[in-house]
Amino acid sequence: MRGAPASYAVVTAAFTLLVAGVVVAWRDADGSSPSDRPRAPGAAALASIAALLLIVTAMARWARLMAWQPYQADMLIVIREATRRFLSGRMPYATYRSYDTTWDMVMPYGPALWGPFVAAQLLRLDFRIVTIAGELFVPTWCGVAAAVDASRGRAAAALSWLGLLAAFLLAIDVQRFTLIAHTPVYWPLFLPFAVAVRKRRWIAAAFVLGLLVVARQTMVSMIPVFVAAVWMSDRRDTRGAVAVLVLTVAVALAPFLVWDARALWDSMILSYPRVMKTAVWPVLARPGLETIGITEWLLERHREWLIVPVQLTALGAVYAGAWTALRRGRNPLPWMALSLFAFSMTTLYPVHYLYYDVLLLLACARIADMLGASPALTATKTWALSAIAVTAVIVAAVRAVAPAFPAVAAGERSGERPFRSGFAASESDGSRTFAWIVGHDARIVLPRGSAAAADIVLVAQSPFRDDQPPQRMSAVLNGTLLAETIVPAGWQEIRIAAPRAAWWIGFNELQLRFASTVAPRDVGGGEDPRPLALGLSRLDVVTRRR
Repeated sequence: MRGAPASYAVVTAAFTLLVAGVVVAWRDADGSSPSDRPRAPGAAALASIAALLLIVTAMARWARLMAWQPYQADMLIVIREATRRFLSGRMPYATYRSYDTTWDMVMPYGPALWGPFVAAQLLRLDFRIVTIAGELFVPTWCGVAAAVDASRGRAAAALSWLGLLAAFLLAIDVQRFTLIAHTPVYWPLFLPFAVAVRKRRWIAAAFVLGLLVVARQTMVSMIPVFVAAVWMSDRRDTRGAVAVLVLTVAVALAPFLVWDARALWDSMILSYPRVMKTAVWPVLARPGLETIGITEWLLERHREWLIVPVQLTALGAVYAGAWTALRRGRNPLPWMALSLFAFSMTTLYPVHYLYYDVLLLLACARIADMLGASPALTATKTWALSAIAVTAVIVAAVRAVAPAFPAVAAGERSGERPFRSGFAASESDGSRTFAWIVGHDARIVLPRGSAAAADIVLVAQSPFRDDQPPQRMSAVLNGTLLAETIVPAGWQEIRIAAPRAAWWIGFNELQLRFASTVAPRDVGGGEDPRPLALGLSRLDVVTRRR
């Protein structure tokens, strides 16, 4: 209200009290559907329509955002390069660089996180298609829960589910997160984990928890609460559940341990603390950049030596509270979420998206409660089909916002900017509209709904005269060199072959590089002082010429 951000210390305290209050006050929902409760198919239909509208709105917005915006310099680029290395037979846990970054990358995540992106790499899908599907999975099941509660005549509960759905899609800052997101790939696992815990199927729950741990190391914080829950429920299952949990993690990591154990240890264990302490902590220690959590507050006060003790103390307090609550027969899922929350609040770098895991796990715990009497809705087959359906719908949305054969022309008015950099304002010579490329580099965005091989056809003119050396141009698509060609004087149609391996379904960027420029004023061709490289009238992606 004052035009200044609230103190993050206050936000941290309020957020902690809110989440802790939710956990302590948690009461299991009645998932039954009494026979004497009136059915309301009309209300269920209205709830389904409302949920669908919210999901489609978010999906369309995210798909368009993805198609027109490049990867940000974050972990999606790391995973893209790691999966490329893996498919080419090289160790994914290594230090390397990419064509669109200037920093050394180390892949710190387990194979359960980056593994699904191997399919995207093979299918040439923009990796954010996978992350958007992960982002939409739990909200979609919130819509299912709204419809189920509405059909049971529980209008208030149905409205609550729709409010939660809207919060996940609209209120939380997921739109900006979509551009850098990598964590949503494991979010669909929260629901089968919650269902297995709710039904006391500890072996299945241990397997899913093992996958979560292999996806993200923060999930280790939930293991003590999980083991305590198994112990108090049925001590005979404890040994088997712990064995399955350990075996799941071991089997997932074993191939890379054999491949190069030292590289795996450095990437997954040592790299993150090293980067935090050398690159991130000095920035956090200066006023101005604040994060939700206790770490930045300690760094600003030069109490970094307290970070680990504070984390151990916070987790110890949560585990003690969880033990007491579990002895009273309370649901272990909220306490697992609280342990994850405590870890996230006190970790080496408490970035905001860590808390998405906590909120989604709490939502899945309530979904598992609500659908407890509907085994068909929570069966493994239904879960898998819903994940496939969400991914398929996202791919269809991308195809809707990005044509298979895009075309752009100078002077066209649109909400997006296909001529992204290096271009002057459009002008006309009387017969056609074109834009000059000023300087040695230009970039064009080409959202595409297909990754099939195609030809890129440029209608362009060189600023050089016949008596001057011709222009030399290189065309690079998404980091892949397509061609190096000579552009003669005058208007030309330049055809460049682009193989399937260079395209992505989603965002694509064509970079044009030029060996030389010429200023018309310097060669007696007018008063224009700009260093011109090429005049581009239009660009068409067309079927590959055989």
